[in-house]
Amino acid sequence: MKVLTQFAILFACITPILTQSLTLAEDSGAHLSVQEIRSVLNSIPPYLPEGEVSTEIDIFGSTSMDALAHGWTHGFKKFHPKSTVVISAEGSETVFDRLSRNPSSLGMLSRPVSEAELEKLKQSGLKQPVAIMVAREGLGVFVHESNPIESISPAQFAALFSVADPTQKSEPVTWQAAGVTNDLAESPVEVIARKASSGTQTFLRNYLLPKRTIRTPKAAYASNAEVIEKLESEKNGVAICSLKCGSHSLRLVELRSGHATIPCDDHAVLMGRYPLTRPMTLVLDIGQDSEQAKATREFVRYTLHQAGQSQDILAGFFPFDPPTLLAQLAKLNPATTATEK
Repeated sequence: MKVLTQFAILFACITPILTQSLTLAEDSGAHLSVQEIRSVLNSIPPYLPEGEVSTEIDIFGSTSMDALAHGWTHGFKKFHPKSTVVISAEGSETVFDRLSRNPSSLGMLSRPVSEAELEKLKQSGLKQPVAIMVAREGLGVFVHESNPIESISPAQFAALFSVADPTQKSEPVTWQAAGVTNDLAESPVEVIARKASSGTQTFLRNYLLPKRTIRTPKAAYASNAEVIEKLESEKNGVAICSLKCGSHSLRLVELRSGHATIPCDDHAVLMGRYPLTRPMTLVLDIGQDSEQAKATREFVRYTLHQAGQSQDILAGFFPFDPPTLLAQLAKLNPATTATEK
């Protein structure tokens, strides 16, 4: 009877999510087809609770993941109606300090997490901190609609956002460095960015351009929405934001690889062809055994199954493939994680 009840809950919870995801695909034009969405979601195992959750779960970190966290919470509570989830999105780089103070909680970072960072968490008192990749996001290079640039090479990308010599301070660069030849060519490039503590800037600084000096932005903001709003009035501006952040006043610049231009669309990200992609990451301590820690692990289990990955799509992100999800699920097992190390 318990198994039948679980499947009844599963059917009632996942059906509206799948329907909404497929409707989203129909509304997104030529990006992802209904068939692609259906195929991806059907390949991911459904979520079946391992136990009832009735305690509070504390989630904090990335502002880019705020909507995603709320989507997960909405779906999770359908399986665990007695649970309480508290979300505070204050930036990816706040995660480590807060986890050290509350090891049973859950941190969100819109970037990869290194082994060195996990080791520092151990030094701060955590037992078995792990980083779980739960979604993917395609980032795009945006300019004002009046900018004629259509595509850039990796070298031009680096020139726009960084300085070659890491010992030098940020120096001015003009749009000629990106191949612009009209009147804009001699105009200075004005970088509009997220704040330095954001996951976006950390990803740019540590993973995309690790051996270069990041240019000092003309302006830095706490959210993607603020970056886009500023860029709409900045004819010399350029910014890196989620592919989903575009507006009618901006141009999305395509990326070149050799002589090939890679489309900046959902299909390219989903198929793994688009290079400017980053993982959305959850960090937790699987060595904790409090009721809150058990609830946190169950929440992460939910995010890695079909219902949680459907919420990725609804929030504008991309799901992972089943082998990657299974590998991430294995990290939630303390014995498996300890053996691997």
